Amino acid sequence: MTSNEMDLEKIFLILRMHVRLIAAVFLLGVLMAVIVTYQMPKMYRATTSLNFEFNSTNPLDDRESRVLAQDSYITTQVSILKSLSVAQRIVDGLSDYERQRLRDALDAKASVIDDFKYGLKQFTSSLFMSEDSDSSNADNSEWSGDTLRVGKSYDGLAKWIGVDLEITPLINSRIVEVSYYSTNPGIAAFMANRVSEAYIATNLKMVTDPAYSKKIWFDEQLKSLRASLEESQARLTAYQQQEGIVSSGERIDLETSRLQNLADQLVKAQEVTRNAETTLQKLNDVLSSGASLMTFEPVFNNTVVQKVKVEIRDLEGRLVESSSSLGENHPRIVKLKSESRAARNRLNREIQSITDGIVNTADLAKQREKDLAQAMEEQKTLVLSVKGEHDRIAVLQREVESARATYNAALNQLNTTSMLSMVSQTNVSIVDHATVPSRPATPNVAKNLAVGAFGGLLLGVGIALFMGVFVRRIHSEEDLVNGIGIPLLGHLK
Repeated sequence: MTSNEMDLEKIFLILRMHVRLIAAVFLLGVLMAVIVTYQMPKMYRATTSLNFEFNSTNPLDDRESRVLAQDSYITTQVSILKSLSVAQRIVDGLSDYERQRLRDALDAKASVIDDFKYGLKQFTSSLFMSEDSDSSNADNSEWSGDTLRVGKSYDGLAKWIGVDLEITPLINSRIVEVSYYSTNPGIAAFMANRVSEAYIATNLKMVTDPAYSKKIWFDEQLKSLRASLEESQARLTAYQQQEGIVSSGERIDLETSRLQNLADQLVKAQEVTRNAETTLQKLNDVLSSGASLMTFEPVFNNTVVQKVKVEIRDLEGRLVESSSSLGENHPRIVKLKSESRAARNRLNREIQSITDGIVNTADLAKQREKDLAQAMEEQKTLVLSVKGEHDRIAVLQREVESARATYNAALNQLNTTSMLSMVSQTNVSIVDHATVPSRPATPNVAKNLAVGAFGGLLLGVGIALFMGVFVRRIHSEEDLVNGIGIPLLGHLK
């Protein structure tokens, strides 16, 4: 083993040799703990418990529940509790008497240790004061004549409130403890309750202020949206009055039905015209061929013609029968001939009437088809015109409906934001109000003495080991052998 190596026995020998030093440092640590404890002011701790309800208490805003369910919500609320805005709200609500009592409690918290820290800080700052002054003068000269607007300034008392404030979220719970430390137990309870109340008011203000700003914005938007709706409605009404339209939907259905009826009539008329032209063509073919009209089917099948033909055959039969026994000038023969000529004339007139009827029927069919086609074109033009009016009205109606829907949506949002701006409840409630503590929370004498004793003991052992390593002394036979390099012959006890 070399001279720099240490084993447990050597460590024990070093500690035994410096036991007085260790004891002195130990006692010094305890003494320092006693002095520090004596110099520390007695601080009283008062606690208010807040409960955060994650189910939204606001029926007007369905987004709130999703926000409350986020893991960062409690962390955010803790930061708000510690914010200067909450502290400033507390200070603004203090009376002169309460403000003075709070200042007295803050002044009473100062100790010799705090004075030492403050003096050390001032000394450190003074070392760099000249350099900071030069840079400050340079900045002032650069910004001369201009004023920087940095927003609201906070009261100095508000900045000190957060120093003694402690926020503790309880694990696996919706409870957050708000604790305040003060040299005055009454001030501790008073401030813990005030912090909780100020936070609840700030939390509520963070909901109502944005809602109120939205309400003002929606008020302005509704004016223009209302004007747009009225303008769209006026255009629709003016167009209906100009065109004399009451119900465009019913009219277009009626005119379309009429157009369909004309189309059906035109189809039937075209069929009648084709049949009439076919019959007329057959008549012309018979006439051009020189054949007898009696072979023409409409003539041949005519009942009047058939009746006259029967009458003619009967007269001719009677004439033939009478001619065999009577002379040409016999009154009966003359009468039969006269009746036969009259029958033939009737037959010719009937045939002529049939042929004239066929020609007239063809002409009338063509004329009716032409009239129906013209009426259909006029009706088609009318339907297209009515559809154009309907489309124009539909466009105007859609503009009115769109403007009305936009206006109603904005109106609903205005009503919602108006209600939100008047909300008087939050999702935070006070479970337990702070009460005046009966005993101080700090200083903890036992804890301070234990820390001082442990620190003194640790420091004493460290100093002893340091001296044992770097200060050359003979603690054992091995130290002698390793130190001079000569074998040991013996030792005296």
